[in-house]
Amino acid sequence: MEKTSQTNSYLQRYPEIKYKVLGKTGYTASICGFGSYRIDIGVKSHEITLSKALLSGINIIDTSANYSDGGSEKLIGKIVKELIETDKISRNEILIVSKGGYIQGSNFDLASQKESSGKPFPEITKCAPDLWHCIHPEFLEDQIKRSLERLNLERIDIYLLHNPEYFLTYSQITEDERRKKEYYRRIEQAFVHLEKEVSSGRINYYGISSNTFGLPSDKSNFTSLEKVIAIANNISDKNRFAVVQFPLNLFEQGGTLNKNNVNGTKTFLQLAEESNLGVLVNRPLNAIVKNQLIRLADFPVTENRNENEIIELMDDLSKQEENLINKYANFINVTTSERKNLIDCLSLAQILKVNRHSFTSAGNFKEVKIYHLIPRANFAINILGKYFDDENAVRSLRNYAVTVNILLDSIQSSLANKQNEKNRHIHQKLDAYLKDEQKKLSLSQKSVLMLNSLYGVSSTLVGMRNDSYVDDIIGSIKSGFIENPSEFWGKEFIKG
Repeated sequence: MEKTSQTNSYLQRYPEIKYKVLGKTGYTASICGFGSYRIDIGVKSHEITLSKALLSGINIIDTSANYSDGGSEKLIGKIVKELIETDKISRNEILIVSKGGYIQGSNFDLASQKESSGKPFPEITKCAPDLWHCIHPEFLEDQIKRSLERLNLERIDIYLLHNPEYFLTYSQITEDERRKKEYYRRIEQAFVHLEKEVSSGRINYYGISSNTFGLPSDKSNFTSLEKVIAIANNISDKNRFAVVQFPLNLFEQGGTLNKNNVNGTKTFLQLAEESNLGVLVNRPLNAIVKNQLIRLADFPVTENRNENEIIELMDDLSKQEENLINKYANFINVTTSERKNLIDCLSLAQILKVNRHSFTSAGNFKEVKIYHLIPRANFAINILGKYFDDENAVRSLRNYAVTVNILLDSIQSSLANKQNEKNRHIHQKLDAYLKDEQKKLSLSQKSVLMLNSLYGVSSTLVGMRNDSYVDDIIGSIKSGFIENPSEFWGKEFIKG
């Protein structure tokens, strides 16, 4: 088909980028895709990262209506439009995947208003006070229209039902067999509508993104690929059900282990491959094991200080904050509440002393640092800087800023060191299957490499929020594949 040749021409400009055919769509997709769960319009670094990915040979983008409350789709629409208008890419060289089903944020406001007016979206599943879910045709029609507007597109290449299994978890139907019958009826109803969307030209292909495709078949929220395929084939032998998405990583191997289809004889991935479905993998680097998140990545270490040195830094920071309060904060002309807020912001040392050991990972601490601790310090520095500009005050504020940055980076690096030490055994296990050059890769690169080496996996979707992530993933793509991936997959990696 025309689309295949055009995506091929794009990838030929990047000979080191590997690609696979995305099942019966015939599209060629880079073996890693741009996951956009945490990107948002207006964030310059996100715009730069998406542009870099598309101009590095990554040609598949995965998003959803609920990512950043539509901001993810808006950013994608903006950047893709700019790159097309400047002749850096053409529309038919890239694949855009979006999803619908979640009702939260602005969608929740819309659905609530419709319900209040007496004209609600039909068949809503209410999961939580501020989270509903729906795959009814009326809702999907509305969502596709809104996604197209945000994406600046006339059509979406692949549209997926987003975690329809929410119905199985939150349905008021208590009887198991009746609940599952209703679940697949709703999927069939959605598929009939999506076939109409194909006919109208608003989407090209459709499918399902589900977190439960790989679960054991006796789980109450299990989604059977076998039944979904039968539904599509019953609608039409020329149906456009063509793509499935599910989580797979080194620890969560259910899609390759559990024989949950065809009377317990085939795994999800086996059946998808035999059915010529495109398979997209999500959560490749975030494994959830026993309700704990394991980040499959190495962590940068920028400040290599021991425990005593970190304690000394906290004590130094405490003295600096006390000095800033006693010499400056107590003497500025502001209201009592404003002064209290300022003094609260000059308490980082105390916050860190009390809470430091509650931080579970470098990633967790980094989020707290960026969104809570650094803004507090910056607020205090900016306020005091407005009132005091003498040499001593400027020097004190400058020293305070430097100490804050060094201390925060030291704590983050300490956590990173501990996690990297834990990662050593994962590296060692993976290295048994890798070539010498591949052994030099980072943990995230190795984790993605193992996934891409599975024949049935079309593309691994990786979240990319800054350009260093793009570099990391391009490095993994260029490393090729491993031989005999089945020797690794199926070993229950979590054990040992």
